[in-house]
Amino acid sequence: MPTSEQFWDKMASDYAAKPIKNMDAYSKTLERTRLYLHPDDAVLELGCGSGSTALLLSSHVGHIWASDLSSRLVEIGREKAKEQKVENVDFVHADMYDEALAANAPYDCIWAFNFMHLLEDIPAGIKHMNQLLKPGGVLISKTGCLAGRYSLLRIPITIMQWLGKAPHVSYISAARLEAVMVDQGFEILESCTFPKAAETRFIVARKL
Repeated sequence: MPTSEQFWDKMASDYAAKPIKNMDAYSKTLERTRLYLHPDDAVLELGCGSGSTALLLSSHVGHIWASDLSSRLVEIGREKAKEQKVENVDFVHADMYDEALAANAPYDCIWAFNFMHLLEDIPAGIKHMNQLLKPGGVLISKTGCLAGRYSLLRIPITIMQWLGKAPHVSYISAARLEAVMVDQGFEILESCTFPKAAETRFIVARKL
């Protein structure tokens, strides 16, 4: 079975070229996220993909470290930043536990968009995000909450994973995800779903 890094490197070009499926929900995500940003914020984005979100929000913060497990997606992000003349976004090839990300901590804000359901250990991941934030810092996430009826997809997804056509997927409910955040030292400030994206939960949590 390919590693997660190998999977995303292989998918990088197609992923970067693919249009956003639900532009209304994506626009709403950007709108809600901007409400929690400040001009001097130091931001870490986990699982930045090809960098579209970081580049769109770069003018609202001081600096962004946009990280991804895929070296190819990071290369694409750097190319886009250069083309758009965005200078306050650094693209970093790293997983979330990499010392390169810890070196710039603590952060005012962490973004984890379409990321947490790809973690093998969600509680451990959220605990680490808390450690990377300043006291009072915010974690802004949007997560595919695939417990319940989507659990029926486990068998076909497992087959696809063995064929190298799908990444690791964790199945968690929105209620459980919020409970884990609270257990790991966060206060939930906002939790909602956007139209036509009921399985995807947008959560803003503040480090206590």
